[in-house]
Amino acid sequence: MMVEITRNNFEEKYPEIEGRLRSAVFVAVDTEFTGLLSDPAFKPSLFDTGSERYGKLRRSTEHFLIMQVGITAFRFIEDKNKYKFVYDGVPYLNQKEEAHLRKELSKGSLFHQLDRTVDLDDEKSIQLVCSRVAKWAASAVQGDTLDLNNLDICQGDIRLSYVMHKELRQRFPDIWSFPEGGLIRVKKISHMQRKALEENEEQHKTLEETVMHSLLGFSRLFKLLTELKKPIVGHNILLDLMIMYNQFHEQLPTRLNDFKEEIHRLFPVIYDTKFLSFQMRKILIKEDMWNSNILSHLYCFFKEGRGRYLVLYSPIIELEDGAEICNPKETASNVSEQSQDLNVKFHEAGWDSYCTGYCFIRMAHIFAHVTCGSLVFGRILTSREHLLGVSSKKNCVNVIRANISHMCLDGPDPPSDRPNWLHVQAKGFRTIDVSKVAELFARYGSVDVKPFTRFRALVAVGNHGSAKDIVRQFQKHKELRVSYYHPLWHSSVFQTFLGEQLGKPCSWKEKFFNNNGKRAFHC
Repeated sequence: MMVEITRNNFEEKYPEIEGRLRSAVFVAVDTEFTGLLSDPAFKPSLFDTGSERYGKLRRSTEHFLIMQVGITAFRFIEDKNKYKFVYDGVPYLNQKEEAHLRKELSKGSLFHQLDRTVDLDDEKSIQLVCSRVAKWAASAVQGDTLDLNNLDICQGDIRLSYVMHKELRQRFPDIWSFPEGGLIRVKKISHMQRKALEENEEQHKTLEETVMHSLLGFSRLFKLLTELKKPIVGHNILLDLMIMYNQFHEQLPTRLNDFKEEIHRLFPVIYDTKFLSFQMRKILIKEDMWNSNILSHLYCFFKEGRGRYLVLYSPIIELEDGAEICNPKETASNVSEQSQDLNVKFHEAGWDSYCTGYCFIRMAHIFAHVTCGSLVFGRILTSREHLLGVSSKKNCVNVIRANISHMCLDGPDPPSDRPNWLHVQAKGFRTIDVSKVAELFARYGSVDVKPFTRFRALVAVGNHGSAKDIVRQFQKHKELRVSYYHPLWHSSVFQTFLGEQLGKPCSWKEKFFNNNGKRAFHC
C-alpha cells in the first residue's frame, strides 16, 4: 500500500501507519533533505577517520532540513506493505523543543505564541466565525448548540483550530466550545457552568494534547520506531540516521562514541544495504556481480532476476493488494524498458525506502543460504532465518571515501584496510604543487592529497593495487620522489636531521650510518 502523507492527512492516517509499523518484520527508511555537502570543509576524504567523518557530517547537518521521509514496513516475507511519506509541511519537534512546548502549555502562554503565527487569511476566517457565533448567541438560550465544520474553517490545521477555540472562549463569556470529531461545537451555557468548565483541567488538557500531537507531527512516528525496536534498514544510512536524530530527537552529540551509544539505544538493530552489497561481493562470482551498488542499479539487478535467482526459493515481494512488484515471467527487454521508467522515481524518499527494503530481502535470502548451508537447502525460508543470515552484519554502516570502510554502531570501528599513505617529495628542493600531484595520481584511482610541509605532501589511496601502481610508475620520475609514508622516517625532526631544512633534500636511495659505521637505515 502506497500512501502520500502531508500536513493535511497526517492525523487521519497516523493510526493506520502505527498499526502497519507494529506488525512489521523490519522497516526500511530513506530521507531527502535540502542542502549538499558543497563546503570544502565537509568534503569526504580518504584521510578521514571515523571520528573525523562524524565531525564533518555533524557540522553539515546544521544546514540540512528534511523535505521527505520514506518509510516502508515489510510485515512478512510474502506480504509487503508500502507507506510513502512525502515530508510536505508535516511539522516535527525534537525532545528539547517538545519540553519547551509543554512548559508553554502549562503556563498558558502557548495561545499567544500561536496567535502571532496566524496569517491574514486565517484572521479573516476567525473573524467570520466569531461574527457568526455572535449573531447566533444573540438569540440562543442556555443549552442551545451551534456546530461549525472544523475542516472547512481550519483546513485540517489543528494549530489554527486551537487558536479558534481559545478565541471563541475568550470573546464570549456565555458560551463554551467543544471539539467533536470534525466539528467545533459551540454551546450556550450559564455563568456557573462556565466557571466549572474553566476549572476543569481535563477540558484544557484534551485541547492542549490535540495541538501537542499536531506540533509533534513526524516526531511521533520517530518515537514510535524507537519504542518498537524493529530492525531499521537503509542504504548508505549514516547521514539519514544523523539527520533524523538531530531533527526528531535531540542535538547531535559532539563525540562519535556518544552518538553511537545513543543511536544504538534508540535502534538496537540497523542494517545498511550499501555495506551488505560490499560484503556480498566477496561471495559472488564476477559473472553474477552488479555493475554498480548505488541503489537504483542494485534494485534493477535484483528485480531483473539475475540477483533474484542466485539461490532457490527467493521470496516474492508484492503489494498488499496483490500487485506483484517482480514478475519472474517478465522478458529481459520489458524489464529494461521498465527499469528506465523507474529511474525517474529514485531520490524520492518513499520509492527509495521501498527499493532499499526490496534489496535487503534479496541479499538476506542469499546470505541465509550461505550462512545456514544444508540446513535450509531445498525449502522456503522464514523471515527469522533471513534476519539470522545477516545478523553478523548488523549495526555496520558504510562510510563513503574514508580511512575506514564502515562504522560499527555497537562497538569500536574496524581497523583501516586502506593502503598506507604515500609520501611525495618534490626533487631539487622545490615547493610541491599539491593540485598537480592530485592530477597526476588521479589516473590510478581514487586519491586525496594534502600538504605535509612546503616541499612534501601526503597521499591517501583508495586501494592497494592503485598504491602499488603509483609507487612503481613514479620510481624514476623527474620531479617527484614517491614512497610509502612512515611516521618516524618522514617526521619533521628526522627530516631536519637528514638535512632537508638545511638546504639538502633527502634521497631515500642513500644509506645512512650510525657512529659505529654500521648501516642504520636504508630508505
